[in-house]
Amino acid sequence: MQIRSMLVITVICAAILGAGYRITQFEPEIAAAAAPVPVVNHRSISVQATTIEEVQARTIQPLADDSIRFVDNTFGYLLNYPANWSKKNLSSNVVIFHAFDGANRVEVEVAGVLPIDGLAGFVERSLGQDIVLTRQMLTIHGLKAERVLAYSDTADGKITTFYISADNMVYIISGSGDEAEVEAIARSFNAPQVIALQ
Repeated sequence: MQIRSMLVITVICAAILGAGYRITQFEPEIAAAAAPVPVVNHRSISVQATTIEEVQARTIQPLADDSIRFVDNTFGYLLNYPANWSKKNLSSNVVIFHAFDGANRVEVEVAGVLPIDGLAGFVERSLGQDIVLTRQMLTIHGLKAERVLAYSDTADGKITTFYISADNMVYIISGSGDEAEVEAIARSFNAPQVIALQ
């Protein structure tokens, strides 16, 4: 009698343990089935945008031969802009270039002396309320620069801005309209110490 009861108890315990094991094996599957379906794309939008922007930046062509060279006599920098655009000096440190149809516009500003925390710190403080899509460090003619693509409420659209550090000064080139033309103008920028060697 004792052997039979021990055998029954052993069988019951084994059945309980086996059932418990099987339940724990199915829990992850049940939890996985109940969980929301994950998004297929694992990269964030900003990473995707950066990748797209980097690809586009590599395909930017320089301005055509019919461009005009602008030299700022006060600060000594130079850049090229399309011959079918006009130029307007807003002040001693701000120049605007724009297409005659008004669709494309580039503003160049000598923003001041490079701060102690460098170009990155200056850019960080300059971003304001705009929605930043991408930020990319680069060099233009050997000069440190940062390229920022953002949506601006004040400009009512997408703005491409280059912050360039040259000769201990910060230059800001920002534009709206055709990104390829804005990019080409910004990348034609040359700095005072480079000009002096020419």
